[in-house]
Amino acid sequence: MSTELMLTLGTLIVVIVMFLSGKANFGFIGMFCSTFLCLVGVLDFSEAYGNFASTNVIMMSAMFIMAGALNKTSLVNKVRDFIMSRNTSGRTIVFLYLIGVILLTQLVSPLGVISMMLPLSMALGKDSPVSTSQLLYPGAVMSHATQALTPLGMGLTYYVTANALLEANGAAAYPMGMFDKCLSVILPATVTFIYFVFIGYKLFPKHEVDTTQIAEVKEKKGCDPRTEKIIYTVFIITMICLACSNYLPIPMHIIPIIADLVLAALGCLTAREAKNSINFDSVLMMAGLLCLSTAMQKTGAAQVVADTVVALLGGNPSPVMIELAFLITGACLTQVMSNTATYNVLVPLAIMTAVARGFDPRGMVLAISLGTTGAMLTPMSSPSVAIAFGAGKYKLKEVFLPCLPAFILHTIAIFISVNLLYPLW
Repeated sequence: MSTELMLTLGTLIVVIVMFLSGKANFGFIGMFCSTFLCLVGVLDFSEAYGNFASTNVIMMSAMFIMAGALNKTSLVNKVRDFIMSRNTSGRTIVFLYLIGVILLTQLVSPLGVISMMLPLSMALGKDSPVSTSQLLYPGAVMSHATQALTPLGMGLTYYVTANALLEANGAAAYPMGMFDKCLSVILPATVTFIYFVFIGYKLFPKHEVDTTQIAEVKEKKGCDPRTEKIIYTVFIITMICLACSNYLPIPMHIIPIIADLVLAALGCLTAREAKNSINFDSVLMMAGLLCLSTAMQKTGAAQVVADTVVALLGGNPSPVMIELAFLITGACLTQVMSNTATYNVLVPLAIMTAVARGFDPRGMVLAISLGTTGAMLTPMSSPSVAIAFGAGKYKLKEVFLPCLPAFILHTIAIFISVNLLYPLW
């Protein structure tokens, strides 16, 4: 085993430990990878830092800016106010609440969704057929389960980052489509939604909500009507252009950059707003971790890891069994650690395994992605779930037991969904 191979595998182990610990900043982890691998000579300077100029990283940054512009509008408040004004039967309240959560999740993070829906606790009086504690935790779960249901917010960047990982790990021949994540989310999200609306919410106890667990969110003032119309119009045109990019004379990654420039030129977006919209931790993490994938391919570490994963499954496992193993591993790990960390640890390993075995890795990438958003069984699974847990004054068994059927149904639906899109059976 060569020195470069040992250094690369050692770096991979350190990165996994850093993700598992939850103590290291994601941007720091990415920069650690690129800097250390360059320092020890595994990668040269262009290989270690060249990903900052990659089309995927640039496009992801441009899409963050677009999402920030959309968040300036009054759309989020309008959705929330609509839900708050419909205080009718218990099931109707749950239905409207979860619909509102799903819509908001397409625009902001689950943590933001929980905070924005907090005013609903003021709208539900003592005579309400549903307690806020019967909404908070199911809402946090649904927010995670429906991320990227539409190509908004997180959906804007998912397929870009997935393609970056596929390319970096030797699977460039299997590009992810813009709407693949959206399509694969539909079935598990629907199954989870139906469960909570008809059964799940009744299994949660009625507790008084502790609003001090959630930071107060001030009413966000929407921008003026002219600016809103421009943002909506530019956003819709951008989505259409991205969907039809194969038929346009310009590269796909240029489209959101043009949209950002148009918004800035029309006065809808300032330089400060654009800068604040970019999640630099995500950019640094992506650019840094892509170079680790480069090192894995360059030194042969990818083949070693893939062979190890297959050996652990025993004998000569089928692609379906490999995919199922990664799905279950991701779904279980995310209950006790960050879903982002779980995803970033497992996806490169899954792609390497699929490439080494000669089958399409896209189903596994989607399965891991969806499995790691099924944060529901414990408060350790996500910051937003932890906040809902604390605010609702739940005990662990009070959320574990009601969510266990949802977890099982959600995982089964994921396996079916990804194999309908990218069949391995």
